[in-house]
Amino acid sequence: MLSKNQIAVVEYSIYLKDTGELVDTTSEVEAKLNRKYVEGGIYEPEVVVIGERRFFQGFEEALTSCKEGEEVEVEVPPEKAFGPRDPSKIRTFPRRLFEKQGVKLEVGKEVRINGELGRILAIEGGRVVVDFNHPLAGKTLKLKLKVIKIVSDPAEAVRYLVKRRLRGVKPEDIVVRVDPVSGQATVEVPKRFRLSSEIQYLKSLAAYDILKYVEGINEVVFVDRFTRDEVEGEK
Repeated sequence: MLSKNQIAVVEYSIYLKDTGELVDTTSEVEAKLNRKYVEGGIYEPEVVVIGERRFFQGFEEALTSCKEGEEVEVEVPPEKAFGPRDPSKIRTFPRRLFEKQGVKLEVGKEVRINGELGRILAIEGGRVVVDFNHPLAGKTLKLKLKVIKIVSDPAEAVRYLVKRRLRGVKPEDIVVRVDPVSGQATVEVPKRFRLSSEIQYLKSLAAYDILKYVEGINEVVFVDRFTRDEVEGEK
């Protein structure tokens, strides 16, 4: 059983119950089998912190009942997924509103109006009908989950929380040292991430996660290591 703030490494696939259509998956094989594969997409187990609420309620409830290595399959009703469909969230706007903004009108296209994201449901002459419900609102989902690992060691927890922010990196490529006396965690990430325009922001997010969820860690230090071999290798 998993409890609040525990960290788990999870594989999952989510389907629509009625049609069997794949909605989301961490498995490249499953994506290809269901013709949902995205070239260049990253398919890998997800690092989940229990109680963080990054996933819908039914997902977390199913996860908390899992043991390491266990695979479960559950149905999730709309009330514990993305909620029921709300007719009041379907609204009509004048076509000229979109034309002024240079928006090309297409049924199914996502549009943002007054900061709210919706999808064009219909185009009727001078009117455009927009649905602000979540695309999965009102849908019962079928969820397949497998807990690959339950992370308890502090250094390993730091490693996986950093890995969660740096998509595509292998956990073993992240070097972590934890001083149990001072509570300082020192982290080195692979060299290829140095040139990422978002690396400082991602480090900040990872540090926040570590300080919030890993007991005993009081400070996070990221180290950028440069060696003479790198310079000489460019000659």
